[in-house]
Amino acid sequence: MKPSKRAIGKVFTYMGLFLTGMSLIATMGPHLELQRSPRVMAQVIGNDIGYQQPGMYAFRLQLKWTTPEGEQRTNITTPVRAASEAAARDAYKGKHLLAGQTYEFYTDSQNPERIQPFKGYNWTTFGKFLLIGIAGIVVFLTGMTIVRQAPKNPA
Repeated sequence: MKPSKRAIGKVFTYMGLFLTGMSLIATMGPHLELQRSPRVMAQVIGNDIGYQQPGMYAFRLQLKWTTPEGEQRTNITTPVRAASEAAARDAYKGKHLLAGQTYEFYTDSQNPERIQPFKGYNWTTFGKFLLIGIAGIVVFLTGMTIVRQAPKNPA
């Protein structure tokens, strides 16, 4: 026996609700982790290409901040694969951090001395959950459209 269009529409509707609900629940993990993470104000000393190889550019982000123990410094190296220097600079996720400016950075909740400069409310952290939520809404609306267009009592 072949399932009716209405039954298929209901399956799509419930699948859309499931995907949307899962994306909302899944965002709570990173959100709560960010809320628990301490923050530190750090000054960017340098943010430029540290070294390069054919097809690979490594950006060195240099930060300094003050703690009760005194001044702390760190270097964070981020490799970027690109064909040219301009493409690497465009693809580098820390390009917005300007030398001489002070920014608030999240630190690791387990080790507050470890700065995580690219962690936050951004596409990297929440992008996949947003895409799952959008897919869920699209599937839900598709299912509702199928249910509304199908006759209630097929002959």
